[in-house]
Amino acid sequence: MGGQGILSIATVIGWAALDQNLHLKQAEVHGMSQRGGDVQSNLRLSSEPIHSDLIPLGSCDLIVSLEPMEALRYLPYLAPNGWIITNSVPFVNIDNYPDMAAVDGELASIKNVIKLDVDAIARDIKSPRSANMVLLGAMASQLNIIDAQRLKEGIAQVFARKGQAIVDTNVKAFEAGYDYAKAHLGKA
Repeated sequence: MGGQGILSIATVIGWAALDQNLHLKQAEVHGMSQRGGDVQSNLRLSSEPIHSDLIPLGSCDLIVSLEPMEALRYLPYLAPNGWIITNSVPFVNIDNYPDMAAVDGELASIKNVIKLDVDAIARDIKSPRSANMVLLGAMASQLNIIDAQRLKEGIAQVFARKGQAIVDTNVKAFEAGYDYAKAHLGKA
C-alpha cells in the first residue's frame, strides 16, 4: 500500500545488485499510492543479461509484501519453490477486506512463507517508521544472489542524505528482521 515503503525496499535491493555488478531490470506501479492503493515493484536480478523487466507467471523466487492480502494477489507469479515474505498484520483500507483467518489459511497452504509482524518488531527497536527495513531483513535470509552485508551498505547509501542516525536506525531494523527470520526458520 502507498506509503509503507516498498519502493525504498526496491531501491536498496537495486543499489546492492548494481554494486555487485548484477544485471537488474525493474518495473514499478504506484499510480494510486496516495489514495491507499496498490504499490508494486518487479525486480529481476541475474548474473546474466535480462531481457524483460516483468516477471513471468510461475517464476518469481520471492514475493515481498508489507500487507498479507497483497502477498496473495501475486501468488500466480510465485515459482513452485518460491518464498513469500510478508507482514502478518493487515492494512485494512477497504470495507470488504477478507476475513484474516481466510488470508492466514491461504498463506499457511503455501510451502515457503515467512510471516512476521514487522510493525511490532520495528516498535520494539524504537523505530516504528522502519517496518519496511525489518521486512527487507527477513527477505535477506532468502535472497541468495545478494549478500546481507551488501544490503546493509545499500541502506547506508540510500538513506545517507537523511543523516547517520537514520542510517543506523534502518540498519538496526534490517538486522532485527534478519535475526527474526534466522531464529524462526534457520535459513539465514
